[in-house]
Amino acid sequence: MGGDMTPFEFIEKNVHDELRKLKFPEGICFSVARDSVDYYKSRSVFSKSAVLDVIAWSKKRAKSLSK
Repeated sequence: MGGDMTPFEFIEKNVHDELRKLKFPEGICFSVARDSVDYYKSRSVFSKSAVLDVIAWSKKRAKSLSK
């Protein structure tokens, strides 16, 4: 039954999964994954691919929240 993910769901899931692989706490993964969708929505141009840029931004955000 499950349908395709929206682009926002795709970004949120992939960011969350990537941050979990990097051993960030669940709370930070959840928060940054949600923020990454807002970041994606606010950008009109990406330097690499949209997903790579969002993941790079998310890693920096997670590191800053972990301090």
